[in-house]
Amino acid sequence: MNIKMIGFGDQFTLNDAFELLNCHVVKKGDEKKAESTIEVIGFVAGIITLNDEVEVMIKFPNELVQLTKESFAQQITLLEMS
Repeated sequence: MNIKMIGFGDQFTLNDAFELLNCHVVKKGDEKKAESTIEVIGFVAGIITLNDEVEVMIKFPNELVQLTKESFAQQITLLEMS
């Protein structure tokens, strides 16, 4: 099944969101803290579609955050795990 979203260039597509699943992330500004503690590291735990908008769910140790693509880009840094 192929789902096409029209007119939402600045939003996640389902493929974009699925590629982020299980990726490790931190909030912007917490990158240095992530080097010494796992308490600031989260992961993309799910995808939700709401009113024709795809959002990702990020699970941090003490909270669950739901973000649009624009909010994700402004607030979150992807971590490269090696």
